[in-house]
Amino acid sequence: MEMSIFVFVTFVSLTAADKNDIFVSEGKSWIADESFTEIIKSSFASSRCCNVFLTDWTEGSSAVFDQFKNVYPYDYLLDASVHKCQGFFFLGSSDDDVVESIKKVPLLQPNMEILIVVNNDISSDSCLFNDSAYGIANVNIVSMSGMWKLSENYLRPRVFTKIDSYEGMQIKDVTMNFQNKELQVCSIFSPPMTYLNRTIQKTINGVEADVYTMDNELDWDGVEMKLFLIMAEKLNFTWTIRKPEGNYTYGQRINDTYWMGGLIQMMREQKIDMAFASIWLTSDQYRFVNLSESWYQIFIHFLVPRPHRTTSFWALTKPFSEEIWYLLLSALLLHSLYTYIRAWIDSKFPRQYRNFLIALTDLIGYLLSSSVPKSTRKKTNKLQILLWQTAGWLIITAYSSSLAARLASSEYENRIDTLEQFSEANLQWGLTKELPPFDDYFDMTNPYSMKLRSRFNHIKKYAQLKRLIEQGNYAILGKVMDDSFVPMDYISNEDLKNYRLMRQPVGQFYTAFAVQPWLLKPINKIILRLRETGIISRHLRDVIRRRDSYNLREVTVEHDRYDGSIQVLRLMPLGAGFFLLFIGSLIASLTLFFELRRAASRATSIHDLLRDISKERDFSHS
Repeated sequence: MEMSIFVFVTFVSLTAADKNDIFVSEGKSWIADESFTEIIKSSFASSRCCNVFLTDWTEGSSAVFDQFKNVYPYDYLLDASVHKCQGFFFLGSSDDDVVESIKKVPLLQPNMEILIVVNNDISSDSCLFNDSAYGIANVNIVSMSGMWKLSENYLRPRVFTKIDSYEGMQIKDVTMNFQNKELQVCSIFSPPMTYLNRTIQKTINGVEADVYTMDNELDWDGVEMKLFLIMAEKLNFTWTIRKPEGNYTYGQRINDTYWMGGLIQMMREQKIDMAFASIWLTSDQYRFVNLSESWYQIFIHFLVPRPHRTTSFWALTKPFSEEIWYLLLSALLLHSLYTYIRAWIDSKFPRQYRNFLIALTDLIGYLLSSSVPKSTRKKTNKLQILLWQTAGWLIITAYSSSLAARLASSEYENRIDTLEQFSEANLQWGLTKELPPFDDYFDMTNPYSMKLRSRFNHIKKYAQLKRLIEQGNYAILGKVMDDSFVPMDYISNEDLKNYRLMRQPVGQFYTAFAVQPWLLKPINKIILRLRETGIISRHLRDVIRRRDSYNLREVTVEHDRYDGSIQVLRLMPLGAGFFLLFIGSLIASLTLFFELRRAASRATSIHDLLRDISKERDFSHS
């Protein structure tokens, strides 16, 4: 009859014992109370509640169960299983009956602790020693013929070892020696992490799998590969590296309880023991698999088109800002208006300034000239013209020096260094692999980051990528490691020539190893040691130095700076000057023509007037 009860008991103080203390006289429990206390403590080191399964109620089993009730200090549940209780106590007189009770446990995880007590002798070929029945749980077996412990390295085949003392039942914190057993590992081609490439078909546990051959020296290269080789050496295991199954690298989350495809599904199905493939430490992946301590922080950046050299028709306006030009124009108009009004008010003021156009033209001439005309040396506006001309000298000097510096050096477009500038430039970006997890890549609380989703292109062929790059409005996504850029897609050296690194990162993440739960502690311990000693940074710099192309190093160098060379002037930057010269000459010619027409009488032609002016000039010189 099944029954479920919770019992609270007081913890019993511990005393030392060995195998000789375990067996006592018949008529009561064959395990001494002190020894049973130590067995319970060693077998249930971390669990704080226990599921108890009794296969019979014989006098011996009842005596042992009474001992358990008196010794176990936490809650227990009889003949039922609660998932949150990680402790399991199986008690019976027949090993076959105990095995049937074990089958009731649906899932055995590494944090589960199992104690089996058999009130009888068991043979060396007992069905209790079938390690496949326990998954990766910790197991201790106690019988009248001895005590056994299941190996803790969790690598198949796990073996039961006979121990002489209950002290050997204790679970070791970290296993650092896997005794040359083989691990199933998964990885991908992901420079500079790994450079695995060629695979062959191999049967693993009765299933065909793609396995990397590792017959090329380059296959052993890569930052994560080198870290993995250190782990294999320190933990003493062999390995087979497999390619992810299906069309996904990592797979994708379907809902809160189901993950589809990729190496993460292989990890959940326990087809592999470890994976390293630039795995990001994200909440989605952390929810489905065990991720180790991060070994490096990586920043996501874009490569953006380099600024082009600019040659503007209005280069002559560059020395002054728009505000300065507006200020000069306002001053000229106001001064002309003042001169025009004064000419009408003051009778001693030159009368020609009663024409606003003449006043404006003369003031422009005085502003740009270097001497005071004779006609103003005895006039009332002499001081006004001198002050106006002095201001003109200062303005012309500042303008000329700035213009010479600008025309002699190269001008470039503004750089794209922020997400706001990225958005204003209307740049596109893309990837050739499966759709990226946008929420993991970018900070979606940033309004400019949110626009990146609509700018994404799913690249299906390299020809499509090439065409986008040639159009000049395409950004290349990649990661920055040790001040070096690594694209997330294959990009040829030729394609990188016109690209530079955008300074603002668009995301960041930590990279880690995905491992089965029983590997988490030893892997974390090694990663922490590697970080403390600086070996990770040394391998990273070494791989990048050897494998980076010249153009990948050049993307961090700015080429839009003045290098000291003299710029050869061309027609375009002087175009506005020649245009103004032509317009000015045309206006001056037309003005001269109309003035001569007005000065000439009907009987006198313009030609006769010019001849009379020439004679007067020759006479005055003589």
